[in-house]
Amino acid sequence: MAEKKQSVVGRPRSESSKIAILNATIDLLEKSGYSTLTIEAIAAHAGVGKATIYRWWANKSFLVFDAFLMSTETHMDFLEKTSIRENFRQQLHTLANVLNGTLGRTMIALVAESGEDSELSKVFYTNYLNPRREDAKMILERAIAQGEIQSTINIDVALDMLYGPIYFRILIYKKKVDLVFIDTLVDQVMKGIDAP
Repeated sequence: MAEKKQSVVGRPRSESSKIAILNATIDLLEKSGYSTLTIEAIAAHAGVGKATIYRWWANKSFLVFDAFLMSTETHMDFLEKTSIRENFRQQLHTLANVLNGTLGRTMIALVAESGEDSELSKVFYTNYLNPRREDAKMILERAIAQGEIQSTINIDVALDMLYGPIYFRILIYKKKVDLVFIDTLVDQVMKGIDAP
């Protein structure tokens, strides 16, 4: 019982330590890249001990993932009163900005290298990809209900058509995704699914 009370009292400090660690991870990643990123350097930069980091993260890849989640959690909102075309255009611009950065590129590369059955891959799907895909599905379903797009489309294929080229361009071509590419992509996909 006393232990439970102690953890509640300690929560604000723990939370501030976590945020300091995540911010330190982002700072160091931007400066020197993933290959030279160490738990020791993160701990020193955040002003905490290594044991504090290992209490919450098993290794640096999961630490980078949580830093990635923290940096993207408020950025990916769809707007209810906006057209489907504009919603996806804005959302994909935001996604491209995230993935074009060092943190985003590092995260995508780590997931790609980890294999589909890895713990990191599963956590990335569960905590990042799937919630965003579900939000995007709702936008497509709403657009169908409002007659903006064809009711016969395969929603999963339409989403793959919108998101797949961005990941492909970053992972395979190693190129940044610019606004012109996003606008062209959205226009092309919408031509195929717009209501007649």
